[in-house]
Amino acid sequence: MKARRFFAAVVFLATLAVVPTFAQDDRGQRVDGWAFSVEPVFGARLGQCKEIVWGNSKTVGKYKLSELVYDLAPAWYYGLNAQIQYKRFGVNLLSKFFIPSKSGRMTDSDWQNDSKFSNGNTSTKTDYSVHDLFLKANNGGIAGFDLELQTDFRFYPTSFLTLAPLLSFNAQYLNFRAKNGTGYYGEPDYGNKIIHSYDDVNHRRVEDFNGKTVIDYDAYNLFIWSGLRADFLPCSWAKISLASEVALFYAMIDHDHHFTTIPPQYFIDIAYSPFYAFRQTVKAEFKIKKHFSICQKTLFLITGESSGMMYRKLEGESKYKKESAQAGGQLMYIDLELSLKFSW
Repeated sequence: MKARRFFAAVVFLATLAVVPTFAQDDRGQRVDGWAFSVEPVFGARLGQCKEIVWGNSKTVGKYKLSELVYDLAPAWYYGLNAQIQYKRFGVNLLSKFFIPSKSGRMTDSDWQNDSKFSNGNTSTKTDYSVHDLFLKANNGGIAGFDLELQTDFRFYPTSFLTLAPLLSFNAQYLNFRAKNGTGYYGEPDYGNKIIHSYDDVNHRRVEDFNGKTVIDYDAYNLFIWSGLRADFLPCSWAKISLASEVALFYAMIDHDHHFTTIPPQYFIDIAYSPFYAFRQTVKAEFKIKKHFSICQKTLFLITGESSGMMYRKLEGESKYKKESAQAGGQLMYIDLELSLKFSW
């Protein structure tokens, strides 16, 4: 991961170094005054959110103790983008609101051998469960949001190419609920100081969760993005945009409620890091009339597997207590989006 951070930092610095060389050439399709546009959008997000607990073994060091994977398969959304441009400077407001729906499944995996017996075994998966996953409506009727404020400053090296450094502030939230399903739990062998694998049919316990709520999970992700966008104008009625961005800062804050543990438990995970996320955007815009266009956008985002602080409290307790284990997560998805753009 250090290599990834180094590469991201190099991309960011190279962007700052290269773009000013085009500053004196503004032969492109400039906006001499004010320009405005609004863009209703509809799309689907495909990917997954991970919640990870990291253990610390005396023999092997840091290892993955627990991993919960929440599917986005897909997560449907609608939204609105608005843009204001004055000459070279632009401000974009982008919004997505997620629709409550079934979004796939949630899986919960544990590697409990070393944490229980200090036997150095961190590779045997001891617990595994799979559940139905839903994006749950909050009090506002939505299941999440993705809000962004983006600024750009444009340079025009040729009549068919525009380059624009980008700086964005991005907040994302998703509200999950996992229900039903089945869990497989390896039985401990105290004589040999091991826990059997979850798939050892002779040494496991099977639990049925049908009709039960298992976990509520709220995932918050905050980003400060920086990068470069290139707009290609092959003809008067089409524009192709490519944007590459790295996160100058990334933070995740997760809150989950485990209903089926005895007693029920609440967790809060907090992790943050610079240069720990990357996203790539490709957008095609086709002008139908002077002030009306049809657009298609694909966005890919990935973060590293983060590690930070974990807090826990039991049902009935009033305060969270910091745990010795570390917690974090990973976000990875593709957004596929269609929109109608009205400009003037």
